[in-house]
Amino acid sequence: MADAVKNMNGTIWVFACLLIGMVVVQALLFLRLALRFNKQNNLLTRNELGHAAKTGAIAVIGPAISVMVIAFSLISMMGSATTFMRCGVIGAPGWELLMANTSAGSVGVEFGSAGFTEAVFVLCIFGMTLASAPYFLNTIITLKPMDKVAQKSATGENKKESFMPTLGNAAMYGIIGYTMVDYFNSIPGVIAFIVAALVCYAVMHIMKKTGKKWLGDWNLAFAMVIGMAVAQIVATVIR
Repeated sequence: MADAVKNMNGTIWVFACLLIGMVVVQALLFLRLALRFNKQNNLLTRNELGHAAKTGAIAVIGPAISVMVIAFSLISMMGSATTFMRCGVIGAPGWELLMANTSAGSVGVEFGSAGFTEAVFVLCIFGMTLASAPYFLNTIITLKPMDKVAQKSATGENKKESFMPTLGNAAMYGIIGYTMVDYFNSIPGVIAFIVAALVCYAVMHIMKKTGKKWLGDWNLAFAMVIGMAVAQIVATVIR
């Protein structure tokens, strides 16, 4: 297996750099369009844009760390280039790891075995890529109609009766709930969730009372660090 990954790694790096380069360019184009749209319509002030940027940058720290932890396992199996290419676009190493295992298992090969050749390696890459296709197809099919509905509900007379706010909140709660399920499998996980929720509430309360809006930018960071620290202490104590 190690020889197959090593032999293909250099070639994969070429395609990985090209693909990630396209993603970076696309992100910059979206940013430029968003800033231009905001400038034309005066939706957000410069301070609000800075606040949103800082909040987003801090909020991504937690998910990025969790992705990196699982990505290490994917690197040991599929190599650094494939991991960079897949996780740099999709950002779901757990899903990619599952698809790689499934692809190899479909031809009766296990990771680490002598039967893991370059051909099986390429099969795994195709399996990982094609398994993500439904997500892209879903966005192509559903986003445009949803955008039209959102515009219609925003400009219609019965704004209060629009289902868009309810749908958006339901989707957000569903994602958060799905993410939290894994943390309720252990006592430290439950403790981390409770402590993080309390920290978020406390920081928001202090922010409203003192008027220090910069606390909102660091709210999630405070909650994650304190929650993880308390959970680690609890895990150490109950061992």
